[in-house]
Amino acid sequence: MFLLWLFCALPMTIVSGLSGSLYLFANESVDSPVVTTTSGKFAGFTIRQTNVWVGIPFAAPPVGALRWQKAQPYVVTDSQNDAIRNATYYSPFCPQIDRGGDTSGPFNEDCLYLNVWSPTAPSTKPNGYPVMIWIHGGGFKEGSATLVIYDGLSWTNAAIQENNPFIMVSMNYRLNVMGFFAQSSLLDENGQTIGNQGITDQRMAMKWVRDNIAQFGGDKNYITLMGESAGSQSVCIHLISPLSAGLFHASIMQSGPCDAVSMLRDKSFAYSTANNLALSFGCNMTNSSQQLDCLRTVSSTRLVAAIGNVSIPLSTSLAFKDQEKIGEAFPFGLIVDGVEIPVHPLQAFLTGQVNQVPTLTGANRDELLLRALYQEYFYPPTSTEDYLTRILPIAGYNNHDIKTLYAPSQFNGNYSQAFVALFSEGIFVCSARRMAGYMTEQPTYLYTFTHAPESFFLTQPALIMWPGAYHGAEIFSLFQTVAATFYGNMIFNADEIPLATSLRRYWTNMITKHQPNDNISFTWPQYSSTTDRVLVLNKKTTITSFIEMYPNCDLISDVQAKVYGEYLGFNATCTVGNKCFIVDSTTTTRQTSTSNNLRCFMLSPAEYNKIAWQLENITAIVTGRPRQNLLNKLKKKLYEHEFASRFPPFQLYHYRQYLISYNTSEQILQHLIEAVKNSASFTLDTESVCIPYR
Repeated sequence: MFLLWLFCALPMTIVSGLSGSLYLFANESVDSPVVTTTSGKFAGFTIRQTNVWVGIPFAAPPVGALRWQKAQPYVVTDSQNDAIRNATYYSPFCPQIDRGGDTSGPFNEDCLYLNVWSPTAPSTKPNGYPVMIWIHGGGFKEGSATLVIYDGLSWTNAAIQENNPFIMVSMNYRLNVMGFFAQSSLLDENGQTIGNQGITDQRMAMKWVRDNIAQFGGDKNYITLMGESAGSQSVCIHLISPLSAGLFHASIMQSGPCDAVSMLRDKSFAYSTANNLALSFGCNMTNSSQQLDCLRTVSSTRLVAAIGNVSIPLSTSLAFKDQEKIGEAFPFGLIVDGVEIPVHPLQAFLTGQVNQVPTLTGANRDELLLRALYQEYFYPPTSTEDYLTRILPIAGYNNHDIKTLYAPSQFNGNYSQAFVALFSEGIFVCSARRMAGYMTEQPTYLYTFTHAPESFFLTQPALIMWPGAYHGAEIFSLFQTVAATFYGNMIFNADEIPLATSLRRYWTNMITKHQPNDNISFTWPQYSSTTDRVLVLNKKTTITSFIEMYPNCDLISDVQAKVYGEYLGFNATCTVGNKCFIVDSTTTTRQTSTSNNLRCFMLSPAEYNKIAWQLENITAIVTGRPRQNLLNKLKKKLYEHEFASRFPPFQLYHYRQYLISYNTSEQILQHLIEAVKNSASFTLDTESVCIPYR
């Protein structure tokens, strides 16, 4: 339920800079800097105080047999080895629906390219400049890093002038049916589900930055991952993925949490929609591998065009049944596939399965005022009765007190205002506070953007429902490319400029120092559940109590934790003070003792005998593997949850608080063959398992 594209409603003069064309500011270039990367040598531009490269490939083109595969490294051909190629033209958009304006393509499956803005002067820091990787929004349906609104030239130059420089990188990633598609025969080399191809693209870009950013003058060990809307959701996913651990060192999430059930699909949902898509193209063979081959013969243009006709499975989840009542239940998006997204994010955050890094996060007060979000992603109410009978009863808000707090009578009888308030707070604002609460093992900073833009360019009726702090309104203050290039300061009124300057400085400090407080007039305190303080970004910036400002969020978070937790199979709650946790869960192993270096779990004699017997049988048929390795792996199965077996031990240190919840020992045994691949130590005695931990 995120932004389709923020700025289609702006005057059409901003469409210059479309993909496939020369970089928008190329006429200002005074030099052609050359950089050598793992993708080859590339010449860019020197503009003002910044070197710019656009359209550098970071992954193999996902075409032909690579369609729907995980992102693969880019391979330099013999003819490219010594050639200097131009990184001066915008790359194509990844396939998506053509909405015209500045999102009109061209579109191509060969779209995995990135852009770099780097200071021309060498860094005075011993390891190089801090780095920010930007992930664009668009609901995982549309958008592109090449859009002018995301151009990094204005921001990076401003940072240089304030002696707080950094490098910015932005990337494309596969979208919609091309980037979030799973099918039963679409498996990797280990027999695991492939889905979330767009997330693998993002991670490949992150690895490319790690391996190459020093060539641009950057520090590979000082990377901030940043996104807005679906880009923020992406950052959120990387926070819970062991595969992304170590690839970034701080995070910025703007208006995009990922812990709501309605934002993700399960594998059965994904398989069903894939089958429905195949049937719509006559790929009706019963063999799933043949069906996949058939779909690969269909052009991406036709696949994307067919998205709107793909039916949602009848046996779909509670979340999607509710979503169909209030808005578009888009068939292709984030999938809890057990690999890229190992468990549902809500479960991951509640159990501490998180890459804890310094974090800046927040949301805008009136997110749903953006007309594109209000009209394209939702079916807004048409009357008070429609609001009361269709909107309020959905599970995430089906609570007497919530219905009272968001009744139209609380908004002067205006059901549209009630709807905007309910979903702005229920989807974005309260969730941002939960995100801050999850991340407090490292310095975390929570904001709410409450300023209603005032200039003509940002208040057009085609853009917003009525004035307010709508979804994406803060973006203009950060990048400012549209303002600086096309309208000067007319995009801000004079008394709005200090807010834009302060906001950009806070974010720049987070990128360069992993805390926001430097060269600013108002100190932003770290978030804690105890103080529950939030930075209010308005023309008069203040610090206040979050719950005093948004008094309904304790209730909303608790209701959602209970409803979503029940759907996911556990009992969860959020108490007063933004403390969310799992109350209890059904386990077959019981913790009996702990020490600084050991945890022990009781096994019933039947469980022990079954596991030991199975280990002996597997050992007999696996050559070259000592029995201890199998015992080692069983330790991980009992301790870290089934998904953990896919990842090496060094990526699992931050999961030590999570205790596995298997219903039966069969669920352990089911994965023992896979378990042979990795190892760690443990002891298995007649009735207990004792597990060392860090």
